[in-house]
Amino acid sequence: MMRHGRSDLLMSSDTHHIGVCLLARAMVWLNFQERNWIFHHLMAILKYQDDRRYVPAMALFIQLLKCPDLDNELEDAIVEEMSRLLRDPKTVVRWLALKGLLNLALRPEKVGKLQHLLPDVLERLQEVDRDLTHKAIAVLKHLLPGMDRQSASRVAVQVAAQLLPLFDYVRPGSSQEIPSNCRHVTSKLLVLSITLFKDLLELVRGPNRSEMKEHVLQILVPLLLLVHDERPSMSQVTRYNGRADDFLGQTMAFLQHPQTPVREAAIRFLGLTARQLDQGSQDKLDAICDNLKGLQQDSMSSVQCLASQTIFILEAFKNQPPACCGLWT
Repeated sequence: MMRHGRSDLLMSSDTHHIGVCLLARAMVWLNFQERNWIFHHLMAILKYQDDRRYVPAMALFIQLLKCPDLDNELEDAIVEEMSRLLRDPKTVVRWLALKGLLNLALRPEKVGKLQHLLPDVLERLQEVDRDLTHKAIAVLKHLLPGMDRQSASRVAVQVAAQLLPLFDYVRPGSSQEIPSNCRHVTSKLLVLSITLFKDLLELVRGPNRSEMKEHVLQILVPLLLLVHDERPSMSQVTRYNGRADDFLGQTMAFLQHPQTPVREAAIRFLGLTARQLDQGSQDKLDAICDNLKGLQQDSMSSVQCLASQTIFILEAFKNQPPACCGLWT
């Protein structure tokens, strides 16, 4: 630690567990007898939950789980303990528990032992602390591929359902929306969620496909707008005529998004989706136009112009067949 200039991490209560983790990395290469004694000593501390030594002991223990010749009996004991640790009231303990699971999940032969911890890992997806959410996603990405195909397909649908609130988290107006000075956290979370969702789609088989399709439709609009996708893809989404009302409700929230390209994409998508409404949907069209009128005073001229154009098109559309009008016709 001193040689690499990181001894300062051990001097602060906020970073002490990080310093201990770094120290433990070097200890992985100790001989088996020395590590075996350390493991048993740490287990005694974890068992009695000594408040003063618990977090440092936990930090040291989870790093030593990387040891290639870990005793099976000891490994089984800590895996059983993980379920409790993942629900510990201390955020740092939950984070360390996830890190320990990841250390084990990186070794394919250990994945089978960890599968019964999936419900506890899924709960961590809803953590307020997004560092914990990021770590939970990393664990899932390594656990799921190691399962048999039938189990992985079933579990993939369950994981997808737990991921849905994360896409809501990046939606403006969400109850979990984060401050503007932390948008980079949202971007990272979105990328991780998309990547995991892609992996889940590849795992789904047979009878689970229909349920997964419903999950896909729920995140389609948020994804389409947030990644500023191309116009042809928007047209493809509007083919789901029966979901027009759902899509419109989701899109409305994005009219207030802080990013100009997202607001513009939301306006365009509203114009396209409104064409899927039946001719008796005057109230819905009026509501869309009322929301768009607020954007005629937007700080960006491009948004103002697009909102005005879309209002004009939708006002004309009210008394015309759906095929006659469109934003890009």
